[in-house]
Amino acid sequence: MMEAPVSKGTRIYEKVVEKLKGEISAGNILPGDPLPSERQLMETFGVSRSSLREAFRVMELLGLIESIPGKGRFVRHPRAISENKNTIQLEDSAILELMEARRILDPAIIAESAMRATPSDLTRILRNITSTERSLAGPDERAQADFDFHLLIAEATHNFVFINLTRMNFDLILATHERIYNLLDDKDAFLNEHKEMYDAILDHNVEKAREAASRHIDRIYRTLHRGIAAGE
Repeated sequence: MMEAPVSKGTRIYEKVVEKLKGEISAGNILPGDPLPSERQLMETFGVSRSSLREAFRVMELLGLIESIPGKGRFVRHPRAISENKNTIQLEDSAILELMEARRILDPAIIAESAMRATPSDLTRILRNITSTERSLAGPDERAQADFDFHLLIAEATHNFVFINLTRMNFDLILATHERIYNLLDDKDAFLNEHKEMYDAILDHNVEKAREAASRHIDRIYRTLHRGIAAGE
């Protein structure tokens, strides 16, 4: 297990994350299993402790591992996705848990944005929508456009906590964006819902904004849940 060292690069921890994710996906490290010791992983991958710990931080954010004080780091157990308790891939479980959190956070953030957005905030959001209309070809473009749009909404709240929460959420989304945006292939809905949210913010209509954000994230959650449950 895990015999190949990590190739050197500017972001070594990302390569460590990919290798560890591969071991988990392959079943070489099972849910509930402890990760090898830091010393062992440093020797196996040929990386520094700081790079390794950054990889651990990312994997904890992704919901793939958990740290138990005094015991070590362990692979998380994925949740059941259906009534018959069939489990899914750990990464897919983490994606759904993130979207569940967004069903609470996104309407609250956009409501604040509708109250506080300035003319310059509105200009930046509209510019994002206009540029998004020109390029929705693949998951990379849609992931970046989605991140930019929701970050602009968070910035329009003028609340640093909402901004940082949005950044953290999309750190996780961008780390698994190919999986997410290949399932979310309804490009027209993606753009139309962004326009609805912008219109509500433009009108400073808090309730309309909250409802638009709820519809948006609910559709995303249902689409992802359906695709993951079907094994797509």
